[in-house]
Amino acid sequence: MEFLQNIDGNSALTIALVCGGLCIGGIILMFGLQLVGGALGTVGSLGGVLMDVVSGGPMSWCGCAVVIGLVIGCGGLVLIAASTLSTCGTPEAVNFCTFLGR
Repeated sequence: MEFLQNIDGNSALTIALVCGGLCIGGIILMFGLQLVGGALGTVGSLGGVLMDVVSGGPMSWCGCAVVIGLVIGCGGLVLIAASTLSTCGTPEAVNFCTFLGR
């Protein structure tokens, strides 16, 4: 009890700041570790699914590779069409614009 009676203002402020920092740091760590754990769990699950597909043999992953290739190809075509349509009405317009009536 003598320790508490002899505390000056600076010591009390230091103790309050340390306790507040530990409290806030604990809250940040609690939520941060949950987010990191969830993200690592998701990546691990996706890796497990990928390994299951690859280890299933060529009949298992060949269809997936074709579908992924088609999705990437469609995305590329949409990207090319969008960049081409952005030139319509400018001096750099191409015949694609006249085909669409722009």
